[in-house]
Amino acid sequence: MIQSPKDGPPVAATRDDPLLRHLSERFGGPAGTRLRPRNSPAQVLLGLTVLGILLSALTSQYCRINGWGGAEVYHAGCYSDISALFHQRDLSDAPWAPLLGPGYFEYPVLTSLVAAVLAASTRFLLAQDGTAALGWSADRASLLYWDLSFAAAAVVWLVLVLVVMKAAGARPWDAAIVALSPAIIFGIGINWDIWAVTALALAILAFHREAWVSAGVMIGVGVSFKLFPLFMLGAVLILVLRRDTGLGFDVFLRALAGAAASWLALNVPAMVLSFTAWSQFFELSVERGAGYSSPWHIWQLIAEGRGGSGPSPETISGFSLGLFAAACAGILVLGLRAKHPPRMVQLLFLIVAAFLLLNKVYSPQFMVWLIPLIALAAPRWRDALVWQGFQLLHFWAVWMYLAGIVGDHDPQHSFDTALYIAAVLGHMGATIYLMAQVVLDILRPDRDPVRRAARVPLGRRSGRTSQTSAQTRTQASEFR
Repeated sequence: MIQSPKDGPPVAATRDDPLLRHLSERFGGPAGTRLRPRNSPAQVLLGLTVLGILLSALTSQYCRINGWGGAEVYHAGCYSDISALFHQRDLSDAPWAPLLGPGYFEYPVLTSLVAAVLAASTRFLLAQDGTAALGWSADRASLLYWDLSFAAAAVVWLVLVLVVMKAAGARPWDAAIVALSPAIIFGIGINWDIWAVTALALAILAFHREAWVSAGVMIGVGVSFKLFPLFMLGAVLILVLRRDTGLGFDVFLRALAGAAASWLALNVPAMVLSFTAWSQFFELSVERGAGYSSPWHIWQLIAEGRGGSGPSPETISGFSLGLFAAACAGILVLGLRAKHPPRMVQLLFLIVAAFLLLNKVYSPQFMVWLIPLIALAAPRWRDALVWQGFQLLHFWAVWMYLAGIVGDHDPQHSFDTALYIAAVLGHMGATIYLMAQVVLDILRPDRDPVRRAARVPLGRRSGRTSQTSAQTRTQASEFR
């Protein structure tokens, strides 16, 4: 566990991060030791997040004004599954269908619940007399549905920033990577992924605070939104299997019990209500073939370009699962053989990143998954910005590629297949680069900025005795 902010002053980002230190020279230099900030990190970070929310809303203005239909939504970069599913799944007439059926809604139970509650709220508000005066009408119900979904996601984004700030301990300013993330700005309005990301961040914070059962409970909550929070149990297990972490096997069992209990508490009622509706997510996960922007889709495009048919869904499922299992085995070996215990969030980042690289689909909003993990596992601003730059390149490439498929536009108004493939390979390469940086931090803990923050600041400010006690505390807990 990295140290709590109460153990010492927050690390000044402009003194610690090379990029921010260089940029700060244009604004008076890095933060000094005598000038006290007028606002706490939490206040500044929330202000930055509000700015990010406003920028995100602006990116969707074209669709808010003109609707989410037609190929122009791709050219404007504001496509949203939220609005598309509102119409395609007939949520305006049957808001509780994601939970009760008989319609089709391919998401886990909590995502289905959020979608249903927002659909019911939309229907209720449209029945009120004053709603039309505010600009929402029944013929554009999807606008109100998207606005409500975005407003709820914005609140969750604020919570996510505060959680990451707390989990970052002595480096609260690393949460600014989340607060002003271009990936979240462009990706939060596409789907409901921010909910699962925040649940996972809460699980990480609980683990840092040694609340093992609470961490497991939040893992179960996260899995009920999306699958990937489950991977945190694998990261915890690796630390438990090491003999030098001080974590007994009971830690893993408590986290596992908490996850199982919360998952069952959330999913069993949904199974009872409609097992068919509940199981649709799992059936889709097994049966789907190569999805957009995955390596398997690239394989399919290349094969089709040469006159072939590409791999079958069964072949893709086998390769995807097998390679991900091999990647997890490699992370296990790394975690066990590293000279110093890795931090849990480093292992979690590697597992989630490997899943994203090898999954059967890579939707544009999936870039949101890694943002808090980058802030906690590899908080280097240059690397974070470069990675997000490649993600935004892919964001526009996939929309323009889809616009060329579904729309009737001249070639110069779209991206050709070669450029789309290059963008996919670019985002994969950037993710592999970040994974390499985390691996180097695990093998050489002295280059890990989080470990440096946990050791250095207190020794400089509190004298030799404080330095010794701080190092003792850090050595016992920094891997968390």
